[in-house]
Amino acid sequence: RGWRAGGMAPQSIVAPHRAAPVFGTMLRPSLKRTPEAAPVKDSAGLPWGCCVTPLAPTMDTHPNLSTIGAEDVPRCCECFAYINAYCMFERRAWLCSLCGTRNELGQRYATSMQRAGLQEMQRGIVDLLEDCIEVEDVHSSDLKPEERPAVVAVVDVSGSEESVEIAKSGLLALIEALPEAGLFGMVSVDSGVSVYDMRGEFPHCLSVGVNGDGEVGVPLSDILPVDCMLVQVSEHKEGIKNAIESLCPSPPPPPGAP
Repeated sequence: RGWRAGGMAPQSIVAPHRAAPVFGTMLRPSLKRTPEAAPVKDSAGLPWGCCVTPLAPTMDTHPNLSTIGAEDVPRCCECFAYINAYCMFERRAWLCSLCGTRNELGQRYATSMQRAGLQEMQRGIVDLLEDCIEVEDVHSSDLKPEERPAVVAVVDVSGSEESVEIAKSGLLALIEALPEAGLFGMVSVDSGVSVYDMRGEFPHCLSVGVNGDGEVGVPLSDILPVDCMLVQVSEHKEGIKNAIESLCPSPPPPPGAP
C-alpha cells in the first residue's frame, strides 16, 4: 500500500467513488480506485484486494437496509471471493471482480436498484497513510528499497479447516504473482497474534497473547522488527511457502474455558 504504478493510462482506472455511501465496514477495498479489467490489474502489479467483514456493525444511516448472515453472501464458484460492488452484472449472472468467473445471479441482486440498498454491495473507503510513490516498472531489478511493493498478509486461523485451506491457496497464488523484488510478511490471528520470521528455509512463528481489552500485550515491533518480518520474495520464496503451508486452524478451547 501507499504506491502505484506510474505507467498506467488514466482511463484504465475507475474514478474514486465520491458519491458512494458507506454503510459500516463490511467491505473495505485496499485502494480508492480499482482497475476496470483483469489485464489492467496484472500490468499494475498492485495487490488489489478487499477486507470483508460480513458481520461488522453497521451505521444507522439507512434503516431499510436488508441484512443477511455471512453464510448467505454469494461467493465466486472459482476463487471464493464475495460478491461486491466492484463486480460486473449481467441479466442472469455476476462476474467476479477478482478472477472474472461468471456466477449465477440470485434474485436478491437482480436489479441495480435492489443492489444499491444492500449492505454487502456498498463501497468502503480506506485512507492511504503514506504518499504514493510512482514506479514505472514494479518488476524491475533496479528498484530502490522505498519503491519495492510490500504486502503483509493477516490470516484469521480461528475458523474452520476449510477456511484456512482456502486462505493458504490464495496466499500461495499471491506469492507467484508478486514481483521478484517485492516484500512479503505474514501475521496470523486467533486468540493471540503470531508473527512469522521467514528469513530462513524453516520459518519461525513468534506469538504474543491478547489481553481482555483486545490489546496486544507486547508491541509487534518488539517481537520481530518490520525489516526482519518483511522478506524479499525472490530470495526467500521457499521460506514464505513453508510458512504459509504451516498455517492451521487454532485448536478449540478446553471444556469450561470462557
